[in-house]
Amino acid sequence: MPSEVRTITAALRDRRSATYAGFPYDTGTIGERRIVVAVTGVGVTNGAMVSALFLNEFKPSALVVSGTGSRFNPRIRTGDTVISLKTIHHAAGSLTGDGMVYRKVRGPLPGQMTSWFFRPDPALLALARAAVRTYEPEAVVVEGERYTPRVLTGIVTASDMFGVSDEKIADMRAKLNPDIMEMESAAIAQVCTQLGVPHIVFRAGSNRTQSNPGNDYRRLGQIAAAAAARWTVHFLESFPAQRRAR
Repeated sequence: MPSEVRTITAALRDRRSATYAGFPYDTGTIGERRIVVAVTGVGVTNGAMVSALFLNEFKPSALVVSGTGSRFNPRIRTGDTVISLKTIHHAAGSLTGDGMVYRKVRGPLPGQMTSWFFRPDPALLALARAAVRTYEPEAVVVEGERYTPRVLTGIVTASDMFGVSDEKIADMRAKLNPDIMEMESAAIAQVCTQLGVPHIVFRAGSNRTQSNPGNDYRRLGQIAAAAAARWTVHFLESFPAQRRAR
């Protein structure tokens, strides 16, 4: 969503705007690195399409996902940002009378199977853990309460479902125990894994996970988007200088 990158693009030095394959993007520098910022749009297909196109064109050293997601785990408050330790396709497999049976599927290469979950690049995860120690989040006010959001590790799930039923929530909680539910990151992580590009996912909690989240997301999404973007800028500022062009 445009609101999820606004703070990041504002932080770019020597910012320039352009398009690639019809998709707009901004480029500039944050810290010691050249950054390309693009909006993928909502959902699995949009996330995978834009990521694959931009990875092929710009050949980055890493891909960072920054955005929002519904708060699945009660430990997550609005504005808390989750560094994903496992990013899961929660609609990958067979939907049975006993809920989801998660499984791998045939990949695009002969003999290749594609997983239903993906882990971040270990070096990027280590850098994120170190950056947490120097990060100073901005306080937020939610429903009259003022507090300082956290940055913490957790599990992120994704699919094309914006809202889910109570039955689906119970099934996911029992089998996956996620912290955040959203719509793009698992597909983006799959593209990165397939193309050999290190990735990491940051998602800030907005509304609670529910069947009809539209009104709550409109009310809380901006708070979450800004929180995730501020953390992402801090993370990028701590990124080491690139040693060679790719």
